[in-house]
Amino acid sequence: MTRAEWIEVSVIAVLAPASWLAWPYFAPTMPLWQLALSLSALLLAHSLVRDTAILLRSRMSESTGHRREAHCFCLESTIGATGVVVGVVLAALGLSIQVAIGRWYFVLGVAGTMVFAFAVKDLVISWSPLGLRREKDHLNLIVRWNSK
Repeated sequence: MTRAEWIEVSVIAVLAPASWLAWPYFAPTMPLWQLALSLSALLLAHSLVRDTAILLRSRMSESTGHRREAHCFCLESTIGATGVVVGVVLAALGLSIQVAIGRWYFVLGVAGTMVFAFAVKDLVISWSPLGLRREKDHLNLIVRWNSK
């Protein structure tokens, strides 16, 4: 593991248990749409912080990676954006299914979301050919929907 990955794992190890202290500030029951929206926002925020760190690190180094075109999209962003859309659709439909969130479930939800974000951080969905593949620090990819 790289130094940046160790830092990210350390941050997860600190923030996940710290969510135990944040739990009283959240409602003990929340609508399903709010739960989907919250976990998706956490996933996207985690991705944003990591991508910002990668950009800052690449600016400081002399050699920035070669940019290349690819027919793929970040899996983490795809799942996060899909969750946001699902949350908004559920809210727009007025579905108010209430979900009881205990303290342990809250901590496990935060920890699970952050660990999942770390686990899929290098995966991209490609459509030409269709599949899932690993692209380390895929910020240098330029997304192309079709061939030139």
